[in-house]
Amino acid sequence: MSDANPRFELVPLDPELAGPFAFDGEKPLRIGRDPESEIVLPYPSVSRRHAQIRFEDDRCLLLDVGSRHGTYLNGQQIETGTVVQVGHGDRLAFPPHDYRVQLAGGEDVGDGAIVELDDASSDDGQVEQISNRELNQLAARRLELLMDRAGAISEARDQEELVECVLEILLDGTGFARAAILRPIDEDDRIEVVGVLGRASDDRPFSRTLIAGARTGKTVRLSSEQDLSQAVSIVAGGVQSAICTPVRSGAVIDCLLYLDATDSSADAADDAAYCAAIARLHGLALGNLQRKELERRQESLEQEIQAARSVQERIMPAPDGEVGNVRYSMHARPGRVVAGDLFGFTNVPNGRIAFFLGDVAGKGAAAGMLMAVIQASLAAYFNANEVPSAAIDRLNDFIESRTAANEFSTLFLAEIDTTTGRLRTVDAGHGYALLIRGGESTVIESDGGPPVGAVRGIPFGMTEHELKAGDRIVLYSDGVAEEPDATGEQFGVERTQTALRGSVTVAEDVERVMNALREFAGGEAYSDDVTVASLEITAIG
Repeated sequence: MSDANPRFELVPLDPELAGPFAFDGEKPLRIGRDPESEIVLPYPSVSRRHAQIRFEDDRCLLLDVGSRHGTYLNGQQIETGTVVQVGHGDRLAFPPHDYRVQLAGGEDVGDGAIVELDDASSDDGQVEQISNRELNQLAARRLELLMDRAGAISEARDQEELVECVLEILLDGTGFARAAILRPIDEDDRIEVVGVLGRASDDRPFSRTLIAGARTGKTVRLSSEQDLSQAVSIVAGGVQSAICTPVRSGAVIDCLLYLDATDSSADAADDAAYCAAIARLHGLALGNLQRKELERRQESLEQEIQAARSVQERIMPAPDGEVGNVRYSMHARPGRVVAGDLFGFTNVPNGRIAFFLGDVAGKGAAAGMLMAVIQASLAAYFNANEVPSAAIDRLNDFIESRTAANEFSTLFLAEIDTTTGRLRTVDAGHGYALLIRGGESTVIESDGGPPVGAVRGIPFGMTEHELKAGDRIVLYSDGVAEEPDATGEQFGVERTQTALRGSVTVAEDVERVMNALREFAGGEAYSDDVTVASLEITAIG
């Protein structure tokens, strides 16, 4: 499956893997063995429902939904149920299957150059794998040298410093003239040169054969005349010996250490164990840095969510109460990813009360500020005796002129005239409202327009209805309707109506919907905010 201008791409790092996959990111992407998934990975180590990718504003978010063998981001396992932010160029692994993430507008991978590999031959016979026994024996003879350098590697403050440190240590401890750190970026013969140090470091080619061997997870070398005679491109560059060894971060290969020399001073047989040991130290240090980066991303995401939740908690009314002749009950539960649901009411002159429920886009403090602006603005407009459609017109233009393109809000506004029973509604891109009368619920069809703040200058429509004493209005957020179960099916409108059947009070309405949603989703770790509110007109006149 592909899109002409994909917002998200998942590129395999092995040509034998499924993919690449490209999507516009308009809806959550399910990843797993299930044929109904948007990204189907038909491998035994991948669970039927493995992970999910979704976009919230400009953020790409990853969620492990309960996989058996884990989901790894840049070598770090993602805790089930935890949402993390994914960046352009990140490595996403479903061990042992490795992919690279490409996001629209993302800069090219890292700061390193991208090069094509061009050995004339890719025969596996060109490389020699080093046995573990040989590696252990050789490493023991260089233990003192390794111990002397281990501290410097582990103390690297960032990946750039780690790269510089490892390259220097590789050249200091071997007879090779050039050391490089390479990172494959797709299933084709393209690699990122993360760093390179030594003589003739810019123009000598890298061996496709050697790199292919190391990508299998083994330390490999080219040193014999027979090996070198088949590696045409590097022989043309004067190479007499070369080594390549993988660097593992957690369960996946992150990059490769590559060394070569154009004279006989390097001993590929003797240096292989030293390089493999440095690769292990590199992997440990890299894993620590990647773990810190993952923690930083999670902390940043949580701070953004908490900023919105803080405002949300302050402006939400009490969960139960009465306003004039209207009794209400409400329950709001923050989701794992965003905090943007908004519910409130305002008294209007001449016995009218306006209730509203919506879902604010944007993130962090910006989303929180938008909630507060909507609440305050609606109160001001209604106090000026605006009709609902005119109030939303003014609110829409005010928000659109002062916010970014991705900052807007769906909104369902219900103004109840308790003296006549007249209900006037405006649906600004929300769509989730029910009328309960005589024990049966029906969808409230209403005119309106797009989400508030999305498009300036559009006049919003309004619909009038007649209420009777005892009628109830149930408003709920898209987090309720769109919450998926274990198969990916959404809760929907019909299940909401089924849950309300037989309910007789506003508190019972809310309780029934929340209980049904919890049972359907298999818990309360909802991906989005879920808010349910029920309003009853207790008397007219």
